[in-house]
Amino acid sequence: MILLTGASGYLGSGIARELIARRRPFRVLVRDAKRLGFDPRTSHSEVALGDLRDRQALRSALQGVDAVIHTAALVKMWVRDRRDFWRVNVEGLQNLLQAAEQAAVQRVVYTSSFLALGPSADVNADERLHHAGPYSDAYEESKARALEWLRGEGLRRFPIIVMFPGVIYGPGPKTEGNLMGGMIDQYLAGKFPGLLGSGEQRWSFAFISDVVTAHLAAFEKGKPGEEYVLGGDNRSLNDFFRILADFTHVRTPVRHLPFALGKVAGAMELVRARAFGHSPRLTPGVVEIFKHDWVYSSAKAIRDLDYWVAPLEEGLLKTLKERTPSLIPR
Repeated sequence: MILLTGASGYLGSGIARELIARRRPFRVLVRDAKRLGFDPRTSHSEVALGDLRDRQALRSALQGVDAVIHTAALVKMWVRDRRDFWRVNVEGLQNLLQAAEQAAVQRVVYTSSFLALGPSADVNADERLHHAGPYSDAYEESKARALEWLRGEGLRRFPIIVMFPGVIYGPGPKTEGNLMGGMIDQYLAGKFPGLLGSGEQRWSFAFISDVVTAHLAAFEKGKPGEEYVLGGDNRSLNDFFRILADFTHVRTPVRHLPFALGKVAGAMELVRARAFGHSPRLTPGVVEIFKHDWVYSSAKAIRDLDYWVAPLEEGLLKTLKERTPSLIPR
């Protein structure tokens, strides 16, 4: 039996769908079963209610489990209490691994983030990167600190395999983890506010089905203690929107906004968020992330996990055919 965390999220829901397609029995740990994008009654799955901060819920969820795929995380631009990022993304990971050890779980596949490795302008950069700060925001810091703890203690103590997906895009639910899906929808609706900076910043675009497949490959043949970058096509943001325009024939110009203006707007959004409790549309931390390149090599995952890096054109075409088929010429 596999325990899957984060099954209501962007990547986790993709893994759940693939497990269902493969007829693999699994259990999901969720706070609210209504948020699942599938019906557990019609799939080979079970539901355990709880979250990563509840140690008793973790112990119950892990009964009869021999492997864990851990994708759950607090993925947001901002929360009122920034300590929640630590509680979920660091302490939650520790709680899960300790409970898994007590349950004699044989393998844990853990989804980290490219942000945990730090900015990179080198397409040959790999799993050996170390992010010592400064950190753009509390989410980035929490993922980097979780990795720091794993490398210092966790990898020696627990049978864990660490995955570093790049900027994931593709079909899937509209969650905060689906950043590119939100950008695509805004662009096609003529509501995209613009790119921060020149747009020549490069990201490692990883197609979601490739990342899903790599997680299951790690579950099947990855080696505990190893780390794998699941990067993608290392391309600029300008490339992304140029390809999007070419496929859809939507020629809405993409504005470019100075970073300084973005920082001011982000600061104003934070003031409004603290005053009224809504989620900000931008933060100074997000602006800082956009200032950097985030490109990496996936050579190790390609070698060990048969990871496939879909060209951006191929992945975007598949995405658009599912999200907005009427815009794609037959």
